[in-house]
Amino acid sequence: MKRKGKGKSYLRFRIFFISGVFILIFGVIFARAFELQVLESGRLKAMAARQHVRTVNVQSKRGAIYDRNLKELAVSLDVDSVYVQPRKVESPRRTARALAQALSMDTAGVERKLRSAGNFVWLERQVDLAGGRRKAIEDLDGVGLMKESRRYYPNRQLAANLIGFTGVDSRGLEGVELFYDRMLRGEPARFSSDKDAMGRLILYEDMDKVAPVHGMVVELTIDKAIQYIAEKALRRKVEDSGAKGGTAIVMDPKTGEILAMASVPTFDPNNFRAFSEREWRNRAIADAVEPGSVFKTFIISAALEENAVKASDSFYCENGSYRVANRVFHDVDKNGWLTVPQILKVSSNIGAAKIGERLGKVQLYRYLRAYGFGEKTGIDLPGEATGLLRPYGKWSKVTLETVSFGQGVSATPLQLVTAVSAVANGGFLMKPYVVKAVMDHDHRVVKEFNPVIRRRVVSERTAGLMTGMLTGVTQPGGTGVKAAIEGFEVAGKTGTAQKPDLRAGGYAKGAFTSSFFGFVPAKDPLLAIIVMIDEPKKFYHGGEAAAPVFKEIAEQSLSHMDVFPGGGSGRAAPATSGDDSPERGDNAVRADDGPGVPDFTGKSVRMVMRMAKEKSFGVDIIGSGRAYAQKPAPGGAPGKGNVAVWFR
Repeated sequence: MKRKGKGKSYLRFRIFFISGVFILIFGVIFARAFELQVLESGRLKAMAARQHVRTVNVQSKRGAIYDRNLKELAVSLDVDSVYVQPRKVESPRRTARALAQALSMDTAGVERKLRSAGNFVWLERQVDLAGGRRKAIEDLDGVGLMKESRRYYPNRQLAANLIGFTGVDSRGLEGVELFYDRMLRGEPARFSSDKDAMGRLILYEDMDKVAPVHGMVVELTIDKAIQYIAEKALRRKVEDSGAKGGTAIVMDPKTGEILAMASVPTFDPNNFRAFSEREWRNRAIADAVEPGSVFKTFIISAALEENAVKASDSFYCENGSYRVANRVFHDVDKNGWLTVPQILKVSSNIGAAKIGERLGKVQLYRYLRAYGFGEKTGIDLPGEATGLLRPYGKWSKVTLETVSFGQGVSATPLQLVTAVSAVANGGFLMKPYVVKAVMDHDHRVVKEFNPVIRRRVVSERTAGLMTGMLTGVTQPGGTGVKAAIEGFEVAGKTGTAQKPDLRAGGYAKGAFTSSFFGFVPAKDPLLAIIVMIDEPKKFYHGGEAAAPVFKEIAEQSLSHMDVFPGGGSGRAAPATSGDDSPERGDNAVRADDGPGVPDFTGKSVRMVMRMAKEKSFGVDIIGSGRAYAQKPAPGGAPGKGNVAVWFR
C-alpha cells in the first residue's frame, strides 16, 4: 500500500510540474504577444509602414509676385532635381564620371555620395538640364530626376531688397517672400504608396483627390518703372560720391502706398548666396539713423499747431553760436533775426532750438510720437526697426535743443517719408503698405488692402502753412534749390546729420548722412520722396548729395505717370496706370484725357469707379478682379445708361 501511494504522489508531481511548465511557457508567450500587440504596436506599425509604404510630397507651385500694373517681379519655374539611390548604382566610379560631366560637378565628391549608405541622396537640386544632359542622366542606373519648383526673378536686382528671396524648399527667407510666405507657397499634397522589395513604388492614391493647392498671387503697390528710376538715380549718386550706400522711397502721400523702395548696395535674388547679409538688408526699413535737419519740419509744425509760434514770429539766431548748459550749438551761417519760414529755408539749428524751447519738451515729445517716431509704422515687411525717441523724462539739459534739429533721436527712412506725407496730405498719418491685393491663380481677388488712416497729427491749416514754408526751401536762397523741378512747386527739406561713433562715443569725424525729403506737386501732391546717402565722400550736405537725386526721381516718375505742369500753380493729376488714390487737382494736364469712354482693360474695380467718376458717368460692375471687357468700347459715347464693365 505504501508503494502504491508513493507512485500516485510521483505521478501527481509530474502532472503539476509539466502543467506548470506549460503555464509558464504560455505565460511568456502571452506576455510577449501583449507586448507586441499592445505596448509596441505603434512602433511596429511605423516600422512596417517604413518598409512597405512610402509617402511622397508633391510641392505646390509658389504664387507669382507682380507690380501694380501686373508686370512680373517673381515667378516659379518647373526645373529638375537629381537624386541617387546608392544601392542600385552598379559602378559608382563610372556613374560618378558621367554625372560630374553632365552637372559640372567634382567627380570625387559625386562618387562619395554614390558610395554612401543611405537609400536616397540628393545630388543636385533645381538645375536646368538641356536635352542631351537630361538623356545622359536618365540612362544611368540608380539615378533619377524629380520635378521641383524654383523661384526666378526676371528683373534680377530690381526691388530685390523689398521682394526678398526663397530657399531651395520654396519657403520665403526675406522681404515680401517671407512676410507673405503662407499665402505665396500654398499647400503641398502627400501621396502614400506601397513599394516592392526593391523599393519601387507600385501603387498611388487617386491624385485628383489630393492635388496640391497652388500659392496665391500677390500684387504689389510698387510701380516697376518708378522702382527702376529710383534705383538708377540712387546707384549713380552712391557711386559718384563714393558713399557707403543709400536708400530712396517713393510713396503716395494720400494713401500710404509705396511706389518704390530702393537700397544700395543690393543683390541678385537668383543667386543670393553670392552676396552678404549686409547687401540683403532693406535699408529703408531696417536702418535707424539720426535724421538731422529734416526733423525741423515736425518741430515747427508742432509749434504752429499749438500756437507756440506764428509764421510771422522772428527769433534771434545769435550770429551762429548759442550756448545751452555745457554745450555750444552752431549754424553754418552767422544769422541774426530770422522769421520761422526763414529758419526752415536756411536750416538754422539755433532757430529750431529756440522754437523747440518755446514749444516745450512735453508737447514736442507728444507730437513726435503722433508723427510715428519711436514706434514701427506697421508696414507689411519683416525686419522693421523702431528707431529711438527717449521719453522726455529721461532727457538731459540739452536734449530738447538737440532733438529740435534732429540729433539725439533716430528714425528709419520709412518713418520719415510717412511723417512728411502727413504734412503733404493735410495732416493725416497713413499706414504704409506694399501689397495691393492677394489673388488666386485665376486672378480672382481674395484679399484687397486699402488705405488706413492711423490718426490726424496736425490740422489742415497747419499742414498748409508748412507746405508753403517747405516750398521756400527749394526756391532761390533755400538749401534745397537743387531739388526744384521746372513747372512744378516742390516742397522739401534738406538734412545733414553727423553719424554717431558707436565705439568711442560722440560723433565720428567726417561721417555724415545726407538727406532730402519732400513732395510734389506741392499743393496737391502725387509723390512723397525721401533720399538718404550714407557717408558721401564729397558734397556731403543734403542739398548737394540728396536733393539732385530727389529731383531726378520725381521728374522722371511724373513723366512716367503722364503728369505734366498745368496752369500756373504746378498742380497735376495722376495717370491711369493703376493708381487707386483719391482724386487730384482739376487744372492739370493728363496725357490720356480725351473724349468718350476710357479704356478700362486691366484696371481694378476701384480704379474703374474713380475714372468713371472723373468722366461724370455711372458704371455697372460685373464680376471682380481686373477689367477685361466693356460696353461701350473705349472712345465710344457713354449714352444715357451706365457703362458696363466685366471683371475676372
